[in-house]
Amino acid sequence: LTEEHLHRVFSEFGTVHSVSMSKDPATGRHKGYGFVEFEVPEAAMLAMEALNGTMLGGRQLRIGRPNNYNVAVMQGFPPPPPERIYVANVNEAISEDVLREIFGPFGEVSACVLAPDLSARRHKGWGFIEFAQAAAAEQAAAAMNGLSLANVVLRVRPSVVGGPLGPGMAALDEAAQVPQQVADMAASVSQSIAEAGPAGSAVVLLANVVGGRSEVDDELASDMAGEGLKCGRIVKVVVHIASDEELAASGNLSAEVSIFMQYAEPAAAAAALELFDGRWFGGRRIAARLFDPDRFRVVTSADTMVFIP
Repeated sequence: LTEEHLHRVFSEFGTVHSVSMSKDPATGRHKGYGFVEFEVPEAAMLAMEALNGTMLGGRQLRIGRPNNYNVAVMQGFPPPPPERIYVANVNEAISEDVLREIFGPFGEVSACVLAPDLSARRHKGWGFIEFAQAAAAEQAAAAMNGLSLANVVLRVRPSVVGGPLGPGMAALDEAAQVPQQVADMAASVSQSIAEAGPAGSAVVLLANVVGGRSEVDDELASDMAGEGLKCGRIVKVVVHIASDEELAASGNLSAEVSIFMQYAEPAAAAAALELFDGRWFGGRRIAARLFDPDRFRVVTSADTMVFIP
């Protein structure tokens, strides 16, 4: 199984942001586990409910939250309204109006929105339906989950978080289309800036990968190297645990653990910056930036958690 296989399987439940399988840098093979990040929490809940214990590639899947999953994060979101359900794996030919009609027999539908893909000018295959009554939502989720609609199996469950619904497909009418020439120019400028970095640095700093030194294990550096090798040859990966003096000087008490990835070429570091920055890993959002190579040598000179692929 590859990350592409997992991406296809899990996309049935919602938009997949990333798939990261931990790999052994020596053999290039995955270690039998990994992480899947979705765009919305409802998709993750559906995937866990539907796939845990099922067979894939000759093995029984074991699916759950990461060990460092912070329940308090979910508690910070607005509570889900009982009248709202999440619907995924919607055929691209099904419109919001058609979906509203299909779910109408369960009760009055007060809102039906599908998540728009602004670049492709179509919906992403998932959205939310809100009924006037909570009982209608409960019945619809129970009856429609697993139903075949337009040759694909619907995935339906109660919503996980609340808050206002977006405009849905109406956002396509409101969004101004960017000319392709402008988009290409913007991408070129962004790439040039990324490649320049501090003196064309080949060193990438990853922050917020773990919550603190208690979450660091012997495989952290090799796991990150397995993902980072997609961008080019890595010289070494260093897990740096900041001293009390460093934390006090930076004023950022959450930056206890940093991961440095030194590449052989600046272009590879620029690609890694694009790969990692803003990416979710184990329930945390990584912050990546290029780092000055001279400072890198000073900061990590006494570090012992070094992995060389």
